[in-house]
Amino acid sequence: LPKIKVFAWRVGHEILPTNVKIASIRNDFNESCPRCGANSETLLHALRHCTTSREVLAMGGWDFNRNENGNKFIFKGQIDKAQSIWEKASNLSSEFRIYNPVNPPILAQIEEIKKWERPANGTIKINFDATVNDNRMGYGVIIRDEDGFVLGVGGGFYEGKFSILEAECIALERSIEVTDKLNVWGKVTFETDNAELANKWNIGDEDITIIGSRVKNCKEASSLFNSANLVWSHRSCNRVADLICTKMCREAKRWSFDMDYPKDVHNAVISDII
Repeated sequence: LPKIKVFAWRVGHEILPTNVKIASIRNDFNESCPRCGANSETLLHALRHCTTSREVLAMGGWDFNRNENGNKFIFKGQIDKAQSIWEKASNLSSEFRIYNPVNPPILAQIEEIKKWERPANGTIKINFDATVNDNRMGYGVIIRDEDGFVLGVGGGFYEGKFSILEAECIALERSIEVTDKLNVWGKVTFETDNAELANKWNIGDEDITIIGSRVKNCKEASSLFNSANLVWSHRSCNRVADLICTKMCREAKRWSFDMDYPKDVHNAVISDII
């Protein structure tokens, strides 16, 4: 905002460094417009009449046609009817209130509500997630078939400082272990809401970072399944795993069970498939 004020002040005092302005204090200086080739680059030309400038400003959302139509009386000796003037003023007022970030938005942004999506027939989906605080991380894993039937749930925690990506990588490692213990060997899909982790899985050998190396080890470990892939999903599709990892981190617990899981997890699972 301060830069805009300074720019407006320079425009009002006609001290912007246009070629005409520079030519007035420097002899033999070319005052033509370097963008469109017009004979003189005046302040008015640089900000309004230059065809190149107009195109650039129009791409940024600054439409001069609105200003010209609103000032027909000045430029063309014409004047709009009172009703037309009122409609234009009303539209401008509405647009200002919609785009003004200071006031609450008139057009509420309604976020699309998504839920867990069933995998393809014959595929097991493993959702996992992780969360961190100052001195601890928690992870959560839930394994379901194509009908949404829960095959297993697990979770745990580790003390220490972890980055989000490192915690998500640990959650992936534990999810492979939990799935293996359930003797699941068919087609599996691991699902995460961390896009960076999913990208590292798909990059493969090109990623030479420490986390990239651990993800590569996870891919090698997943070879015990008939086929395995890691996909990204919206956070709202991973709510149960998020609930488990948050609970594990907060309560410093470890879980590993099949059907007998807590009521809050049960309710979240039911809500996911209804």
